[in-house]
Amino acid sequence: MKKIFITGESGTIPLAIQKQLMESKEYQIVNCQTKDPYGLKTKALKEWQAFSVREPELNFLDRELLFHSVLEKMWKETDIIIHSGAFVGTDFCADKPTDAIKANVEGTQNIVDLCNKYNIKLCYFSTTAILDPKDYGKTRPMSELTKIEPQTLYGITKFSGEQIVKQLCKNDFMVVRPVFGFSDYPDDLHSALTKAIYILYHNGISLSSEKLEILLDTKIPKSYTRVENIGAAVIKLIDGNQWGETFNVGENFKQAVDWKVLFSFIKESFEEILGPGPDAKWINDININNPNIIWKPELDYLHYHNMNDEKIKSRSCEFKKMPNYIGLKEGIKSTCESVIKNYLKKPYWI
Repeated sequence: MKKIFITGESGTIPLAIQKQLMESKEYQIVNCQTKDPYGLKTKALKEWQAFSVREPELNFLDRELLFHSVLEKMWKETDIIIHSGAFVGTDFCADKPTDAIKANVEGTQNIVDLCNKYNIKLCYFSTTAILDPKDYGKTRPMSELTKIEPQTLYGITKFSGEQIVKQLCKNDFMVVRPVFGFSDYPDDLHSALTKAIYILYHNGISLSSEKLEILLDTKIPKSYTRVENIGAAVIKLIDGNQWGETFNVGENFKQAVDWKVLFSFIKESFEEILGPGPDAKWINDININNPNIIWKPELDYLHYHNMNDEKIKSRSCEFKKMPNYIGLKEGIKSTCESVIKNYLKKPYWI
């Protein structure tokens, strides 16, 4: 049985990977959130706002801990590291540039050094935000051959991580770039889609008027993707030993929809879940012009950020042909249900 260690293990895609491998006879997650065979929760953990509603994670920035003899047995038994942990998001990185550089660059160097010392294979999570928006468009979806020209500190730090992996990792590695992943709350605290669903429900039932800024143009379609689909594709790429390559992982550009459509799916989901009644009148007001969501179309530097999935399809990773595929409407309904269930776990951005 191969053993996998995941950084950022409480994040959306890592949790999806963990859940799919829980019953696997081929893989064991070393630092699974529901099991702790190496006693990692007694070691040094990261501190971050998200951990008020999510489980803490092993601190991969603590180099002294990572290379301490107390973890040596674990590293010697680890076959693959999935390095998903990062300082994520354009706005967060811009607000805390020192933290972003430390996590995304120095943290990646730490993981590469671990892989080199203990002969561990590496699956590095990057982002398609490193690609040049001028090199793709409405009729020209991005691909693995799209020009790299990151526009933000977030993109720059993640591209720096790619370079560290590609130039300095001495073992097998692959680079994956997820596209517009979203999940259930509070596993997902970052995607614009999940944030919008939470704020609509929060303001609706509490009669509050909390504001949410989203740096997107509502008229430009985006291909939002359930992280379960992304996780399944990554597992399949690892199964297929697709080392030494880079993959964009997300829904095909033909699945992209604009925010007017997304709002209609959100409204439909809440109607199905909650049904009619005096406490659900707020659902009638769910639409693209909701006054509590402030759109910043001029800051949507990604534009038509949708992908050509030919490469992952060529490796038998076409989403719709995968078992347990979750479509957009089904995924949005699941997120709505999770927000209702976990509503009292307040996100750090409110």
